[in-house]
Amino acid sequence: MEYIAFSFPPFPVFIKGAESVFTKGQKHFRRTFSVFDLLYVKKGCLYMTEETNEFAVKEGEYLILIPEREHYGHRPCTEDTQLVWLHFAIEGEYDIVQKQSLSWQNVIEREATYVEPVQYRFWIRQYAKVKQRERIEQLLQQLVELNEERDPDRSLKQLLYFVEFLWQLQKQELHIPSASEKVCAEAVAYIERHYAEPITIQQLAQSLRFHPDYITRCMQKTIGMSFVQYLNYYRLSKAKKWMAETNETIEAIAKRVGIEDGAYFSRLFKKMEGVTPTEYRRTVHRA
Repeated sequence: MEYIAFSFPPFPVFIKGAESVFTKGQKHFRRTFSVFDLLYVKKGCLYMTEETNEFAVKEGEYLILIPEREHYGHRPCTEDTQLVWLHFAIEGEYDIVQKQSLSWQNVIEREATYVEPVQYRFWIRQYAKVKQRERIEQLLQQLVELNEERDPDRSLKQLLYFVEFLWQLQKQELHIPSASEKVCAEAVAYIERHYAEPITIQQLAQSLRFHPDYITRCMQKTIGMSFVQYLNYYRLSKAKKWMAETNETIEAIAKRVGIEDGAYFSRLFKKMEGVTPTEYRRTVHRA
């Protein structure tokens, strides 16, 4: 398997990204691109060929298409396939290298001095399954949702999310999960199984056999969110999906994600998304 190796600073340049859907029977068109094109599949499977190499990019996997290499879909999608695409460029030189043993010593090329910044060298696998899917999809969702904003700092925020996304891809090539990350993964899995129920952190703590404060510290350290923050984030991500894909009432969707009080759901949605549920549904249906 090939790795894309590059040094920074300067950081890779994020250009543009968005969500796309290939419906059943569609396939990616043929082209040769001048920048990197990263494809992350959230649902389904995308069949891609780059030069002579064939890939079946499944749910939870990504593929980075390399500049000046012809790529195309060699087979139609067998189901509706939802993906996020990101276009980016690497300033300066990069190398395409074969798989090798990597350690943290490979990543830091030069320590910082009083007049020069630290120099890193990243080794990102061209095609892989992500290990912390919830964190990766959270970053991609935050990055893509900024397309709807008109703030002057929108592009800077997207660049920061993109750099964090690359960092997550690099860490999974080097990192043995810490105790905090293992606890966080168990907590996230529990939330995603039980989000439609009136769950509490006390119930989670009883299930995992850890103190609630310890679970909170592990989650904050690993994904930057507490139990309640991730529960709300996951519930609203499900709610947004159903608002876009169904005609269910807002109240019914609120109950479906575990929130019995429709008024509270609307307040929470407005606080986290910046618009009311009705305004969000109107926007996605118009698009």
